Amino acid sequence: MGLVEGLGEIGMSARLPTLTTRRLVLRSLELGDAAAVENLAGRDFEIARWMTSFSWPYQAGAAEAFLEANAAADPVADEAAFGVTLGGVLIGVVAIEAPGDLEEQPDCPTLGYWFGRPFHGFGYAREAAMAALEWGFEAHGGCPAIAARVFEENKRSRAVLRKLGFRAVGKTVRYAKPLDRKIDNIVMRLERGDFETGRKAA
Repeated sequence: MGLVEGLGEIGMSARLPTLTTRRLVLRSLELGDAAAVENLAGRDFEIARWMTSFSWPYQAGAAEAFLEANAAADPVADEAAFGVTLGGVLIGVVAIEAPGDLEEQPDCPTLGYWFGRPFHGFGYAREAAMAALEWGFEAHGGCPAIAARVFEENKRSRAVLRKLGFRAVGKTVRYAKPLDRKIDNIVMRLERGDFETGRKAA
């Protein structure tokens, strides 16, 4: 059945499925995840600095606001944000946003993710992203590709995207709230056929 258990059952449902990989479980985010989101990302500048939307210094209640907005979102029409867990512990978030988020690739959904620093270097980002991408290509059945945007200087994240099969297709500039300045970003794109080839080889 591949990386995602029960994928064929979800169709275009507005409810997120649970995705299971070799080591990880990707599930819907819950309001009870607020403390983990705050500690792993909101209060760690080495994570927040790579995000455009995170406030710095951390604003009290930001994690709760994020989780409440996520709970109200339609995962296909808006954003599908999965909480990535290892042994039941939240270690990061991976998301597929509906087409329209990235103006440079307006017909493509976009992939985004972050992981707490203690969980870097173990291949979790690639493993979780593979599962989310499989869901994304299924949920957005007509899309020929999924796009991503990454800070040009974020070499580690760019390497993860390349391993997933993404290729650089352009550049853009985005304002990063934690850094309070505009940042050069690389726009990357993963073709559906390249993903299928890579998934079969994995």
